[in-house]
Amino acid sequence: MDDSFISLQPDQAVAKVFDPMKSAEDTLARLAKVLEPMGQLAQLANVFDPIRTFQDELADVAAAFEPIKGFQGHLENLANRFEPMRAFQSQLERVAAAFHEQLVQLAEAMEPATAFQDQLQHLIKAFEPAKALQRRFVELSRAFSANGTASANGTGAQNGKAAEA
Repeated sequence: MDDSFISLQPDQAVAKVFDPMKSAEDTLARLAKVLEPMGQLAQLANVFDPIRTFQDELADVAAAFEPIKGFQGHLENLANRFEPMRAFQSQLERVAAAFHEQLVQLAEAMEPATAFQDQLQHLIKAFEPAKALQRRFVELSRAFSANGTASANGTGAQNGKAAEA
């Protein structure tokens, strides 16, 4: 028998043990391609700082508008009795309606970000097993390391078996 053939047989036998994992490895390799666009998405998150600042400023405007809402009720009574006050009352109503509409539009503009956040939370749960599986495969690999049964951290192959229990 050819010595090169004999030396390949164990590799081939072990490769067959891992054949069922090839499609999983290919799928996991595709994740690496997704990481770059994810980094770009992380840069998009910088948009939230100016939005948060703007929101804080609008909260001050909304707080200042509260007394005006009470004044609007009195103004409405006046406008019903005194025609020239209707224009002023109408303008206040339009200002309030415009603020309301713009805020609703801004809230709707946030929908893709909140949907993305929901998707990320789903992905976090879906990928939760990854670290534990990776850690366990590293532990198992130590049992087959060239150093015999000693692992990289100085404990024996027993460590892998203890983690199984």
